[in-house]
Amino acid sequence: MASNADDPEIVPLDFAPTRTYLDTATYGLAPAAVAEVVIAAERARLEGRFRPTDVDEAVAASRARWGALVGAPAERVAVAAQVATAVGLVAAALPAGTTVLVPEGEFTSVLWPFLARAGDGIRTRTVPLAGLVEAAAAPDVGLVAASAVQSADGAVLDVAALVTAAHGHGARALVDVTQGAGWLPLADACAAADWVVGAGYKWLMAPRGTAFLAGTEEALDLLTPVHASWFAGQEPWESCYGGPLRLADDARRFDLSPAWPAWLGQRVALDLLAEVGVDAVQRHDVELANRLRAGLGLAPGDSAIVSLSVPDGTAERLAAADIAASVRAGRLRLSCHVHNTAADVDRALDVLVAARTAAA
Repeated sequence: MASNADDPEIVPLDFAPTRTYLDTATYGLAPAAVAEVVIAAERARLEGRFRPTDVDEAVAASRARWGALVGAPAERVAVAAQVATAVGLVAAALPAGTTVLVPEGEFTSVLWPFLARAGDGIRTRTVPLAGLVEAAAAPDVGLVAASAVQSADGAVLDVAALVTAAHGHGARALVDVTQGAGWLPLADACAAADWVVGAGYKWLMAPRGTAFLAGTEEALDLLTPVHASWFAGQEPWESCYGGPLRLADDARRFDLSPAWPAWLGQRVALDLLAEVGVDAVQRHDVELANRLRAGLGLAPGDSAIVSLSVPDGTAERLAAADIAASVRAGRLRLSCHVHNTAADVDRALDVLVAARTAAA
């Protein structure tokens, strides 16, 4: 087990990768403490000693921790399993004739719930990300939906400016923080957004199966709890059977029943991130990403994700060197997080420079 000795601020987080992993934008590595609590839960279930009620505390703690990351109190945070279900609640609430503005190339979990309502009169318009804030001020736009950090290339959105532009003419704003929460400070920027959604298995280092929905009280009141799961009850363990409908009177009315091990792991991961602090994580992650950029002769950036146009076969070269990366939208995508070190970046640079040289 090794700590990140490159950065004293990150040392509390222990990981055990067996390869050079530069692909958090696909999924985050589990810190040892997260893996241990998940394995312990499954061991308890194997032995018949697991207690589902123990997960309630983990969900409540995670709700509060994630809310703090996006500027929302716990009572305005609902839990889910995937982002698309949360976005779907917003899409279902839009009146016919609403125009939704989305960046070109946006991740489909943010886009498709609105496209799926085309038959109901919902119009979806896409514009380049660089022009999104300006386009959000168009008088016909009813909702702007966008990721705080783009999945394909790591481009960082000015969330505060987008929300201000949308609200300036009465439109609403939905922000997906899946690729930002955990490394990018978002509380101030997202606090005024109508809805904020995000998944936990990337930069929040949880097992897959955790997601969140937050919103202002007014915006949440526009949504219908169409899922109405048993866990959305005011007292879930006391209202498991029969009517009448007894939903929670806060955002918990939108809750989906939690996947037990995932939420136990999410709670530990969020506690660890809180111990380190998002500002420290941002410094660490972006410094490593900029080390990668500098090694390739690129200007520094503001993202933990680096998107590159590379010669054919580069991804295969990285894989052969046991370096994890991904290809998105036709470009190589590398992403740096708390488990990474300067040595990881330098290993990747050796392969990338060699690939360039071979192609020259």
